[in-house]
Amino acid sequence: MAKRSRRRRALKWMGLLFLGALAFDTYTRLPSSAEATPLQLTADTRSVVLLFHGTRGRDEPRLKEITRQFKLAANPHTAVRKYIWSPYADNQFRARANAELIGEQLGVELASLTHLEHIRLIAHSAGAYLLDPLCEAYKAAATKPAHIEMTLIDPIGIKGAWDFGYGYRNHGRCADFAAAYINVDDPAPGTNAPLEHAYNIDVTDADGRELFTDGGHRWPLKYYLDHLSATELQPGARSHAEFPRGRTD
Repeated sequence: MAKRSRRRRALKWMGLLFLGALAFDTYTRLPSSAEATPLQLTADTRSVVLLFHGTRGRDEPRLKEITRQFKLAANPHTAVRKYIWSPYADNQFRARANAELIGEQLGVELASLTHLEHIRLIAHSAGAYLLDPLCEAYKAAATKPAHIEMTLIDPIGIKGAWDFGYGYRNHGRCADFAAAYINVDDPAPGTNAPLEHAYNIDVTDADGRELFTDGGHRWPLKYYLDHLSATELQPGARSHAEFPRGRTD
């Protein structure tokens, strides 16, 4: 009798755990009511560079410096914006749902700029969730879509409670060219494998890592900043013919 009672209790707790996981999964996937702050770019903009921070990363100093470097390299018809999507970014469990809606809104806004020739999207961590929804909404609404390049820096890609491989399978799929800077020993979940739709640069053991003290999740940002080059700053300078999707170097 006691054995049967213990079994019932175990089944009860298993059922409660399952229901809790299901409720959490549902919460992360609920439709978002997030509202994008408009970019308000001028009608003659021909090139745009948008940089997106991750969860609780609006003040990340390296992303600010990367933004500054792109501004220094920009011509008069290029707009460079570090886009703040807090507070919607700061709930890590709802970041994906919020990012998808904000990305769609920004994509529609960009589609109204008829002179655009190149769009560069750069994201760290959960900022990666914005990029493909933005790209897809833009291409669906634009009369003559611009070339779209994505740079994903230690992108996080968790969907729901248990799909930790969502980003590996999906990030970068919409881009004309996508590159990802990754490390494979990062404590942040959903960030430790190459992306199928991007050219991957594995910086796990790159020079300088052993001296870096700000955590594995920020190391790819530091590496990217330190290796910004004229080619990286130039619109449309690389293609998947030379750097294939799914390859890791």
